[in-house]
Amino acid sequence: MMNLQVEKNSAVPLYFQVKEAVRAMVARGELRPGDMLPSEVCLSEELGISRLTVHRALRELVAEGLLVRQRAKGTFVALPRWQPYQVEGPLLSLSEDLTQAGLEFSNRILVQEVVQPDEEVRQELGLLPGQQVVHLLSLRSVKQLALAVEEMFLPFERFPQMATLDLNDQSIYAALERLYNAHPHEATDRISAGTATTAEARLLEIDERQPVLRVRRMSYDRSGQPVEFSVVAFDAARQQFVVRARRMAVQGAVT
Repeated sequence: MMNLQVEKNSAVPLYFQVKEAVRAMVARGELRPGDMLPSEVCLSEELGISRLTVHRALRELVAEGLLVRQRAKGTFVALPRWQPYQVEGPLLSLSEDLTQAGLEFSNRILVQEVVQPDEEVRQELGLLPGQQVVHLLSLRSVKQLALAVEEMFLPFERFPQMATLDLNDQSIYAALERLYNAHPHEATDRISAGTATTAEARLLEIDERQPVLRVRRMSYDRSGQPVEFSVVAFDAARQQFVVRARRMAVQGAVT
């Protein structure tokens, strides 16, 4: 057992209380690199809160690099790693990004179905075995020029109308807000480079194995519940990400 406590009547979200309590235990040395944490089920029963709340707390600590998950083993305190930069900015959907840029775009839904998720999607969304997801595959284009292929997964039990709603040329985030008051409020994006798959190359109208940028997003609503897990593939020749940085004083460094 872990010496964790939460205040259920506090205005501070429960997931955040769990997250900061675990972080404090690591900082105090009560949890050391390589230590294994109890399972999410055990922690939720110990604290008397939902497993999804515990999942959110641990998932964010994994994203921050404080914890690490190992398939079929569990969640462990991560070894220290160098992570010098964190980028923060407004949370916008791809449709909102394009609208802000003043671009006329189309969003064509290619696949809209209810399926069993694979293990990665299930883990990201904190779903139990057997729970289904709404799977959306869409092609974003600007003036007939293919820009991005987006694959999105939403918990079906929570968002069943997303399986049948006409989402062509619509903002999915706006639909979530309108129907469920669940517009993503916070997200973690992971950007990586790779080569186009056969399907991506066909939709983006590029050569197979041509470079693409992939953005993997895990988003949460205002209450901290998982909303979407998505993967967007951009033609690397048509997209760039710009980061603005400012020099900071580093203790002990020679300037």
